[in-house]
Amino acid sequence: MQRQVRTELRGLAPELAAEVDELAAAWLKSLLERLSGANHWEFRPKQINDPIWGTIELAPWEVALLDTALLQRMRGVRQLGLAQLVFPGAGHDRLEHILGVVGAVEQCVQSLSRQIDRWNRDHATTPLPAIEEADRYALRLAALLHDTGHGPFSHAIEPVMEMTTLLGRDSVEAGWRIEIGKLQKALKGIYTLNAPPSASEVVAVMIVLSEAMTRVLAHDKLMMSKGRSGDELQEFIVSAIIGAVEGPGATYLSSLISSQIDADKLDYLPRDAHHAGLDIGFDTDRLLSRLEVLRVTPANVDRSSLKELHERASASKDQMFLQLGIAASGFGSFEQMLIGRTFLYDRLYHHHKVRSAEAMAQRLLLVAERDRGRRFALKEIFLGVGDDTMLRILAGEITHSGFAIAPGKATELAKGVLERSLFHRAFAFRARFIADTPGLSKDTLEQNRRTLWRKIESELETLPQRYDLGRLIFDVATECAKTILGQNVEADRMRWVIDELARMGPEQIIVDLPKNNTQRISTLARYPNGAIKIPEFSFNPQKWSDAYELQKRTGYVFCPRSVVEIAGLASKIVFLKRFGVIMGNDADGYIKAPSEIPPGWIEALRKGGLLDEAAAERLVTRRQSLLAVAAEDLAVPEDWIKEDADIPYSLAAGIGKHLRGGLTAEDKAKLTKVLQAMYAFVDVWFAGHVTTELEDEAALQILLRDSLRARGLEVDEGSRVGGGNLDLWAEDAVLIENKFHGPTKDPTRVAAPAGMQGRRYAISLGSQVVIVVVGHKLSGGDLPNKSATLSIHGISSIDPNRVEFRFSLPYGAPLPSRESEDPKARRLEKPSRRSKKG
Repeated sequence: MQRQVRTELRGLAPELAAEVDELAAAWLKSLLERLSGANHWEFRPKQINDPIWGTIELAPWEVALLDTALLQRMRGVRQLGLAQLVFPGAGHDRLEHILGVVGAVEQCVQSLSRQIDRWNRDHATTPLPAIEEADRYALRLAALLHDTGHGPFSHAIEPVMEMTTLLGRDSVEAGWRIEIGKLQKALKGIYTLNAPPSASEVVAVMIVLSEAMTRVLAHDKLMMSKGRSGDELQEFIVSAIIGAVEGPGATYLSSLISSQIDADKLDYLPRDAHHAGLDIGFDTDRLLSRLEVLRVTPANVDRSSLKELHERASASKDQMFLQLGIAASGFGSFEQMLIGRTFLYDRLYHHHKVRSAEAMAQRLLLVAERDRGRRFALKEIFLGVGDDTMLRILAGEITHSGFAIAPGKATELAKGVLERSLFHRAFAFRARFIADTPGLSKDTLEQNRRTLWRKIESELETLPQRYDLGRLIFDVATECAKTILGQNVEADRMRWVIDELARMGPEQIIVDLPKNNTQRISTLARYPNGAIKIPEFSFNPQKWSDAYELQKRTGYVFCPRSVVEIAGLASKIVFLKRFGVIMGNDADGYIKAPSEIPPGWIEALRKGGLLDEAAAERLVTRRQSLLAVAAEDLAVPEDWIKEDADIPYSLAAGIGKHLRGGLTAEDKAKLTKVLQAMYAFVDVWFAGHVTTELEDEAALQILLRDSLRARGLEVDEGSRVGGGNLDLWAEDAVLIENKFHGPTKDPTRVAAPAGMQGRRYAISLGSQVVIVVVGHKLSGGDLPNKSATLSIHGISSIDPNRVEFRFSLPYGAPLPSRESEDPKARRLEKPSRRSKKG
C-alpha cells in the first residue's frame, strides 16, 4: 500500500472511530463468535426473489454478513424516508435496496465481461484485462456495505448529523460531528472523486475500517476467495463507496458503486418508481448492455474539452488508463435514465408533502436534542430500531433504555408525523416565481432573477441558516398579529393567532430548500471512430440543470394549518426586507393560497409602523422585486476614481451589506441622479467653501438645497412627516439630513444617530436611502481627498434594507498659501548622503 488509509482516517477522527467501533462490535458480535468457535460452521448460499432483478444469488460469505445486526437493522430504515406518508406503496427499506445493488453489480460485471471478451477478440494488440473473481468478490462486498452508514429517515438525517451546534446556539461542540467534516475534506484530498462524500458515506467508510470489520475481512474461514489482503480489501471497498476515480485501492471498477452510471442508480431509480406507483420507463437492459471498459489514451481523448483526462493519460503507465463508460449506441438509454431521475425528483423526492414530513423529522430530532440539553451520541442515532419505532420513542409513546429524551416540543412534532398531521405550505419560493421589475430588458430581468436567487440560495444553504430564517419569520408573524390587533382589525382572530403562535413556538415554522442534485455530465463515451468524449444528447444537460435550478427547484415555508395566513404574510415581509424579493402571483397559485392579503391587514401594519408605504405597495399592488445597487449605478466621478481606483466597488460592497434587498429600478435611477448632483456639490464645496467658515446647520442646508435644485432635482424642504420636519427630500425618493459640527477626529461618527433619525422619516416616506451631509471644522492635518468624504453605513440591525450615505465635508481649512510644511513628506523627499556623493 502506498499509504495507510485506515490508520490515517481513524487518526483524524478518533471519537468517531471509537463510536463506530462500539457499534460495529455489537453488530458483528455473533458473526465473530461463529468465526472464532472451534466448530466448523458452514455458510450456505441463498437465492432471493426481487421485483427489479428477479432472482439474486448470494454467496455464503454474503449471507453471513446479511444475517448480522449490521445489515438486519436496515430493514426498518426506509429507502425513501417518510415518502410512504404520501406514496403508500413506497415503504421499501434500505435492505431491499442493498440486496438490489448486489444484484445490479452482478449484472454489470457480467455485461462488462462480455464486452471485454468482444473487445479482446477484435483488438488482440490492445487487450483489456479480464474482471477477476477477486474483483467480483470485492465489488459485491462493497455493494453489500455501501449504505450501512444510513441512520433513521435515510437522507433526511444527514444534515442533522453534520450540525456542529445545538439548535439555536452559536458555540461549536467538538466531537464526532466535527470529525465527519474533517474526513470529508481528507477523503477529497486522498482520492479523486466523482462527487463529494456525504455524511452517511463517511460513516459507512468508518464501519468498513472499524476494528470488528477488520477482523471479519481478514478471517480466512469466511473470506476464502478474496484474492486481496484484508487491508487491500478495505481500501477497495472504501474507494468504491465514495466513488473514487484515483487513489488507494481505486480501480475503474470503483465507479460501479458510485458514479453517474452505477449499480446504485440502476437499482434505486426503477425500484423507487415501482414502489411509488410512478410509470417511468428505464431501459435498464439496454443501458447495461452498452456499458464498456474504455482505454483512455492521449490519442483518443480530446485535449481541448477533456484536458485533465488527457494529462492523466499522458502521465499514466504506458500512457493509458481504464475508465468505465458507455458506447455511443447507449446514449438513448443513458439520456432516458437522466430524464427519469429528474422526473423522480420533481414528482417523488421533492413532492411538497414529502419535503414537509422530512423537514419535520429533521426539526424534531434537533428540538429533542435541545430540550434534553445535549447532542445525540452516534449509538443513539444508530439505535437499531426502525423509523416508526424511532418516531414513537420521540413521541413519548414508548421508551428505550438506549435513547434518553426529555418531554418538550419534539413530542408534538413526532406525533404530527405519526398521525400524518403534516405542516402546510405558507409560502413558496423559486427563481421563476421572483416578480419582474418593470422597465428592464428580458436579458436584464433574467440576470436580476439569477442574482436574487443566488443570494437566497447562499443564505439558506445550511440547516442553521434555515432555522434562523424560520425563527425570524415566526417573530415577524407574532409582531404582525400584535400590530393588527393594536389597530383593532379582526381583534378576536388576532388574539387567537397570537395565542396559537405562542403555544407552538418558532420550532413549528420550518424553512426548507432542497439541494440541487443535478450534476455536470462526466461519464465518458466511446464513439464509433474510437474517440473518447462526453456523450452528445438530444438536449444540453448543463442547460437542463440550469433550467431545473431556475424553473423547478422550490423552497417552502411550512407551518401548521392554523397559522398559514399570518406565516405567509410574515414570509413575504421577511423575503422583501432581507432579499429584496417579491414572489409573483404564480407562487400563491402554486400553493393554492389566495393572492390577496386579507383586507385591512396591510393598512393596519402600515399605520402601526411595521411597514412603510413602499413596502406596503409592493406587497399588494406593485408586486415587483428589487435590484442590487452595482458599482456602475453609483456614477462615481473619474477624478474620484483616479484618487482611489477601488472606490466604486468598495462603496457597492458596503451598500450590498446594508441594503440587503436593493431598490426598485425607478428608485435606483433616482439614486444615481441624486448622487451625481451630490458629487457636483462636493466639487463646489472644495472649490470654495472648504476654506471658509460655516455659520450653522441652516447655512449648510441652504447651500445644499440651492445646489441640488440648480442641477434640476426636485427638492422639498421642511415638510412635516413622521412627527418631525424633514431637512431635504430629493426626487421623491432620497431623504437628506444635514448636520453641523465643530472640530472632530472622526467625522463618520459625528451625529451618529442622524441615520436613525432619518430612518423614522424614511419609513413614513417609503425611502430605503438616507443621505447624511456633515459639515465639520477641519481640526488640523491634511485636507482629505474628495473620494474620502463619502462613506457607507448601516442604520439599524433590525432594518436590513436601509442604508446611510454619509458625506463628511470639512470647512475652515487654511488657504493654500498658508499651508505649513509636512516634515515627514519633506524628509522622504530629501536625497540620501550616498546619492549626494554619487
